[in-house]
Amino acid sequence: MKTTDTKKTGTKTATAALAEINLQIEALKQQRIGLSEPLKARYTELSGELLTLEAEVRELDPTWKPASLRPKVDDKITEILTTNGQPMTVESIIEAVGNAASSWKVKNILKKKSNGPKAIFTLADGNYSLKAA
Repeated sequence: MKTTDTKKTGTKTATAALAEINLQIEALKQQRIGLSEPLKARYTELSGELLTLEAEVRELDPTWKPASLRPKVDDKITEILTTNGQPMTVESIIEAVGNAASSWKVKNILKKKSNGPKAIFTLADGNYSLKAA
């Protein structure tokens, strides 16, 4: 890294400039943390409300279970195949699932759920579709 002589040009050295940039980055990180505080407080508030509601519902119906906030991958694949209306390749299903699951998870579910008595997908000519009811 080339530094300049401050006596001749009056400019900062590269090291000093880098230190200043690092200080600015640290200040921005602290500002970002400060901006997250209201969101954290709201999250805590909503979590408390949900726990209260869950307790009330369980009091009324002890057999009730809350639905998962994270959708099952096989449900997502079923939704994609239903929407598409025609058989799809593994690659196109992975692309449609997006960030909901890894490509390994999608391939594994397709393989497992297309064999046996509980199969919900069928594989024909390298394309998956929903099994006929």
